[in-house]
Amino acid sequence: MKKLILTYLTFGLLSISCQGQTERVEVKLMNCIYENYEDKGAEFKKALSDFEKLLINEKILKNGTGKSYKAIFEKIVNDDDFDYNPSKSFLDKIIDIGMPQNESFRNCQSELRGKLKNRFSKIAELQTVLDSIQNSRNLSPSIVAKGILSVLNEKDFELDYYKMSVFFLFDTISYTNDSGISRKLPEFKEDETNYDLSKAINIYIDGNNLIFANKEEVNIEKLKVKIREYELKNKSESIISFKAERATMYSTYVEVQNAIIEQIHVLREQLAKEKYNKELNKLTEEQQSEIKKIYPKKIVE
Repeated sequence: MKKLILTYLTFGLLSISCQGQTERVEVKLMNCIYENYEDKGAEFKKALSDFEKLLINEKILKNGTGKSYKAIFEKIVNDDDFDYNPSKSFLDKIIDIGMPQNESFRNCQSELRGKLKNRFSKIAELQTVLDSIQNSRNLSPSIVAKGILSVLNEKDFELDYYKMSVFFLFDTISYTNDSGISRKLPEFKEDETNYDLSKAINIYIDGNNLIFANKEEVNIEKLKVKIREYELKNKSESIISFKAERATMYSTYVEVQNAIIEQIHVLREQLAKEKYNKELNKLTEEQQSEIKKIYPKKIVE
């Protein structure tokens, strides 16, 4: 059995913390998301509830208690393996829903970031533990699970923030050997057709975790701009070639993957509003299909 690498629990957008709060920062972070949807997060909350029910029905969770979530990591410690395979992807559902794009949401996120990280918050403590594990390169399932359990307890797993984090964990594991990444992530399996890559945008991560777009070194924000410009120019003919050295840190790999998916989704949302004056997930299947043909997700590894 190949080892499994368990990526950071914290969803990239949410890996921040605050200080001096009467309400837990994890609750504030989720409210920052919920309150900036037109439906006040009703669809997002339903996605959380539905996925929890799926895990219970598929005997991955015993029930929706924090004790049941904690038991997942205790089993990983005992088995030194991550052997969970839900029939559906939580990440796919959240991509369909989309994250808020309004000014209020951006201001909310900026305000929380501006309060600086609080070393006494659980989010900061968990991030410190996971960073230490990743830097040690000992990414066995048992070690990672022990690190998580050293910070989080049953009450923590009752919060939407950590339930969501567990759900994303199912989507962001990667079968590996000791030298690095070996498996394509689920989102990169949408289209397995052989393409002419002569006009593709080439994204590459080297062994030092440096990111390149068409041989130009870029940071993650500049990468997003280049992806967006390329997609706008090429539309239905767009192809993204994505490669990473096996020594690439998994967190960098996931960050780049998320940037690619995010920009395609943003463009789809913009086109949906321009063409139909509706959000993408409010369109008919036929309308969504039309939008996705204009901005396809052709990602080749």
